[in-house]
Amino acid sequence: MKFGRPRIGQLPAVLRPPARLARRVLTMSSYLYESDGLATLHFSPFLSDPDFESRFATVAATWDGLDIRWRLWILTACACHCASLDGSFAEFGVWRGGCAFMMLSGPGPHAGRKFFLFDTFEGIPAEHLTPGEARSGFKGHLADVSLDDVRKRLAAWQGQAEFVVGDIFETVPRTETGPLAFVHLDLNAAEATEFALEYSWSRLLPGGMVVFDDYGWHDYIDQRRSVDRFFAGRPDGLVALPTGQAFSVKL
Repeated sequence: MKFGRPRIGQLPAVLRPPARLARRVLTMSSYLYESDGLATLHFSPFLSDPDFESRFATVAATWDGLDIRWRLWILTACACHCASLDGSFAEFGVWRGGCAFMMLSGPGPHAGRKFFLFDTFEGIPAEHLTPGEARSGFKGHLADVSLDDVRKRLAAWQGQAEFVVGDIFETVPRTETGPLAFVHLDLNAAEATEFALEYSWSRLLPGGMVVFDDYGWHDYIDQRRSVDRFFAGRPDGLVALPTGQAFSVKL
């Protein structure tokens, strides 16, 4: 005979709804991390990493109080993995520079290589939006940013951080990053993401990684479809994460 708590499905029907509610309440109270669309009871390594926590505290205000530490842990771990490769880093969609700070304050790009920061620093342009993105009001989104503030935030790396300011459909064709070790794609819009992905993937070193910030978020479903099309049939593949991110390692 097995002892223990009965399964909710074994309770009388009338007791099941309150039992499920009680389970949710009790479980939520014990989550180690609950924010940014994710709640988990599992080991969350950043909670016992004082260096990571200190770096996050420095730029936490850039996300207006949203706790995105699991996303940042994934991002910085992937960037660290690629730091030994002899290539530059590139971030497409910089916003206020919080993610860039977290990556640069870690191992960062290989000595002598750059960290390219592509953004309008004026929000998402009206051009090159899908009909769904236009209807959802993507135009001008993320315009609450100051380029001067971002430059100040990343001033410690002014010799390595290379700002590429403007619409990527205009700036990318006249920019040569050289070999890339790591790419962070956070453009939100589908066509811009596909354009940046095609550019950066052709320069990505074997073993290099691309991390997509919002692959799994429903608001960016057009972007996810464009990323899926790009990787369809490719041996490198794509790994979706419960944080809403996804990543690929180039073979």
